[in-house]
Amino acid sequence: MKLNRLALAVLLAPMAAVSQAEITFTPFATYQSFDAQTVEQISGFAIAPDVEDKEGYGLSLGFRFTPAIGLEAHFARTETELEANNGDIRADRLSLDGYYTFNADGKFSPYLLLGVGEGRLKPAGDNTITDTIVNGGLGAFYRFTDKVALRMEAREVYNSDEDLNDAVAMLGLEFSPGNKSDEATTEPQQQPEPEQAPVEEVAAVAAVAAIVDADKDGVADVADKCADTPAGVQVDADGCPLDGDQDGVADISDKCPTTAESVVVDETGCDKTLTEAISMELKVNFASGAAVVRAEDKAEIERVASLLKQYPSTKVEIQGHTDSSGKKASNDKLSQARADAVKNVLVSDFGVDAARVTATGYGSSQPVADNKTKEGRAENRRVIAVVSGEATKVMTK
Repeated sequence: MKLNRLALAVLLAPMAAVSQAEITFTPFATYQSFDAQTVEQISGFAIAPDVEDKEGYGLSLGFRFTPAIGLEAHFARTETELEANNGDIRADRLSLDGYYTFNADGKFSPYLLLGVGEGRLKPAGDNTITDTIVNGGLGAFYRFTDKVALRMEAREVYNSDEDLNDAVAMLGLEFSPGNKSDEATTEPQQQPEPEQAPVEEVAAVAAVAAIVDADKDGVADVADKCADTPAGVQVDADGCPLDGDQDGVADISDKCPTTAESVVVDETGCDKTLTEAISMELKVNFASGAAVVRAEDKAEIERVASLLKQYPSTKVEIQGHTDSSGKKASNDKLSQARADAVKNVLVSDFGVDAARVTATGYGSSQPVADNKTKEGRAENRRVIAVVSGEATKVMTK
């Protein structure tokens, strides 16, 4: 008797996994808009009257496997007529549809629907025309209670045999009265008090469970938060692999096991780096016809040197310029002399590697001010240092 009770408990436990499955049925009010080519396609005539758009009704009977996934059989009928001669037509649809619901546990739950089935058109006094249809729909549930919901849906009905597309709007009430799983799970609670397992038996089962250690890591399964740890891996009190630097990557997979606490790491446990562009512009002006760096400009040149030393991967271009006074050949030579003068200060005074410095004279070809004024010409007699390159930084939290 004791073994029977234990076996019953074990068999009933998996049934809880389907306790959320339920049967549903939904009556609908519908409005169907027929393809303008319906009669032409079916009759074979080049010109034919359109089928009048009309309201109708429908019913869906379904089974919801989970709160999000369901399957249902759907029947709908629209009784309409031709627009020109009032000939009656009955349009029936029978399909098997599956749907997936988003926000399934919420009050408002949108869903997508897809299905296949059979469409029938029955003109008055004529034979029934039967074709294959494919449904695609978008809808939503608005739940009043766990058992009753307003259902709104718009679906496209494609007749694959005649290449026709109908549009259908639907409004209905879904009812889900319950399922047998609910009843099955309550039966053990109705057992008389004397039929319950003895306290000693329950304690024995609990004691056995407490010493089971499936992954052999020294932490019992009841307390093991990482129950599938590979053999031989050192674990903490929770049964999870050790993580010495607390970066979220276990030591067994950590290629950088001593990462600083403030650093962001990648999947290998190593520092994540960020590459960013480094740039800086410097402007030095010269007297007319001169290529001598003034003492007051050396502080600015030192600022460029400091940046180059901070970021060893960067390089600098020294660009020399003149105003428009004089001949082109003289200006080209003078602008090159000015660029070389600034380069010499960087290399000689501030110790920048000459290989990282390029000096180029552009003559008067790139003015930044009006050469017709004294002030404009003074602005154009200049040297610009353009620093460029990339720097790699470690990302921090």
